[in-house]
Amino acid sequence: MRIASFGLLVCCFAMPVQAQWSGEGALGYLATSGNTSTKSLNGKVKVDYTTDAWKNSFQGLGVYSADQDESTAERYGASDKLDWNLSELDYVFAAIDWEKDLFGGIRERISETVGYGRHVLNGPAHMLDLEIGVGARQTEENLTGDRNDDFIVRGLGKYGYKLSETSQFLQVLKVETGESNTYGESVSELKLSIVGNLFAGLSYTVKHNTDVPAGTEKTDTYTAVSVSYVFGES
Repeated sequence: MRIASFGLLVCCFAMPVQAQWSGEGALGYLATSGNTSTKSLNGKVKVDYTTDAWKNSFQGLGVYSADQDESTAERYGASDKLDWNLSELDYVFAAIDWEKDLFGGIRERISETVGYGRHVLNGPAHMLDLEIGVGARQTEENLTGDRNDDFIVRGLGKYGYKLSETSQFLQVLKVETGESNTYGESVSELKLSIVGNLFAGLSYTVKHNTDVPAGTEKTDTYTAVSVSYVFGES
């Protein structure tokens, strides 16, 4: 798998003395019965390995929902990203993203990008990262099965706000634009501390494609409620 191969490249770097692991594992489940029968399941895992010179971030997620025992959403994704520090504020990155959506207009998407990023805000309460990059993207449409290979430009903004000692808000906006399609993704997440390293999370995700097969929607939304365990320092 391309993401696994990309991750192996990270192991080729010399292991520095100062290194830190951090991450999060989250799981959410909701079921209703009676006049209606619905259920949904979502999960996420995130692992960061940080040194003074570079940082590697891996993330995987899955979303499933059913209504009257018929699947209505099924989506999986994984990504791996390497940041190499140029200075305290500036860095370059290499990233690979994979996603499969069995009910969306785009069935599968793989993108490989490199670029430049900057920590615009890095304070105790506010965090803002901005990135711009270029790369390639391979997509397969649902229904038609058509495949497209594009050169893409990628932009990303990541904003974090520590509301209090026990709560924080995170907003991530990503846009990939190519000849066949422009893809945008917005993830808004609120995390509240329960006890210790346990958090309750509420997230809202919006995914939009400008070009999809006839009969499918351009915009998909996902709302997730979950409990997560956080370890290390982000």
